[in-house]
Amino acid sequence: MKKFIRYQFNKKAFYGEIINNTIFELKGNFISTNSIKYAGNKLKLKDVNLLPPVEPSKIICLAYNYKDLVGKLKKYKEPLLFSKPITSLLAPNKKILISNKTKTWTEVELAIIVGKKCKKANILKAKRSIFGYTIANDVTMKNIANRDHHLLRSKGCDTFCPLGPWIITNIDTHDLNLTNRINGKIFQISKTSNRILNDAESLSLVSNFVTLYPGDVILTGSPANAMNSIIKKNDKVEMTIENIGTLKNIVSQC
Repeated sequence: MKKFIRYQFNKKAFYGEIINNTIFELKGNFISTNSIKYAGNKLKLKDVNLLPPVEPSKIICLAYNYKDLVGKLKKYKEPLLFSKPITSLLAPNKKILISNKTKTWTEVELAIIVGKKCKKANILKAKRSIFGYTIANDVTMKNIANRDHHLLRSKGCDTFCPLGPWIITNIDTHDLNLTNRINGKIFQISKTSNRILNDAESLSLVSNFVTLYPGDVILTGSPANAMNSIIKKNDKVEMTIENIGTLKNIVSQC
């Protein structure tokens, strides 16, 4: 298992590997080159500003991929797909910007980081195309009069995709605990084993419709009770996934 971050220091962005709270700077984009080379510089984690851990070409999301959300069924339908703009990306500890006029809530999600270019990948190829995992917060605004069927306004506003704090590689994700806390109170709690499609199945599904490139992000869906996790100005939001960490953000009004 390795831990990778993207961070800002002296107004410049870098990639790094974290070992015992020390950042070892990496040369270039290690995900796209599939080559980890150290630059020789070291920093303490506390001395840098975290950035979203990747710069994806696209963010694709699964909807209705948790059994505790859709309910117990004999046979589950294929999850729905939608996308979030790159401009929705938000770094850890930064402000989620919301309107005080529209109900907005948070959704904890396991996010896949793609490691290899793939198109129409079968399950085996999809599994081999996963670089690692991070935490996503699928911030969602109430659907505009039930007319925003493409979800751009409800899912794609600026700051509506907090991501991080880092990428973890080589972990077993089939039964991880997920929690969504606002001001310390739990609003969502579930396990990744409640998903309808697992990691490889999710990536394979997405790759049948769009070509995936190294660094692309796939959000694998949110468990039940997300709509109860309503956020307001000054709230402290924490998305936690077992063996990965906690993604923290605060809420502000735009």
